[in-house]
Amino acid sequence: MLGMARRSYGQFCGLAHALDVVGERWTLLLVRELSSGPKRYTELAEALSGIGTSLLATRVRQLEADGVIQRRLALDQPGSAVVYELSAAGRELAEAVIPLALWGARHQMADACTDSELFRAEWMLTFLAAELRDEAPHDLDALYEFNIGDSTACLRFRGSKVSVRPGKSATPSDVTVRATAPTIAALVGGKVTVAEAIAQDLLKVTGDPTAIATLLAIIEKRLANLTPA
Repeated sequence: MLGMARRSYGQFCGLAHALDVVGERWTLLLVRELSSGPKRYTELAEALSGIGTSLLATRVRQLEADGVIQRRLALDQPGSAVVYELSAAGRELAEAVIPLALWGARHQMADACTDSELFRAEWMLTFLAAELRDEAPHDLDALYEFNIGDSTACLRFRGSKVSVRPGKSATPSDVTVRATAPTIAALVGGKVTVAEAIAQDLLKVTGDPTAIATLLAIIEKRLANLTPA
């Protein structure tokens, strides 16, 4: 495979075989980046700023060879740029990663959030969107803009579809959410409730009242399910 030596656990076990593919450093973060949609190589490099160019190229080739990601021409972009996207197997893997990400948010991130760590709002929204997909009313059509610290991303509900896009929306949002990364970590970790965060002015939500109420109800339900008994 790729003409390079690759370490294996050598165990006939589903977990061991999965880790043979995704257990190396940066691999699952590549999957995370592509969970929100196709990206160009330069966009992956920008999001994974701590990875070297050579290692990124190696990880991309490995995931292609393993059938986790695939490349295609994006005809809607200037110059018909090549983009990378998750394959069907990759999307299945992305779904499997969500519980791991939530475990990290509950048990590790809340006590380890520092100013030195890079944060992107779309990371949080990508996992949130996957969790909310089955919870949102099918008649909900709303655009939510999240400003988390210095990072912005948008969460779009339209029918049964939920999508995430980095950056500000080109069209006005129905609701704007403002908070810091530590506040989001505290919410996911169960250290503060949505109502408490709003009352303490840690979480600011403005816009259409109906769209706000719908979002907060969905989030409160999911956070309640995440909190250990």
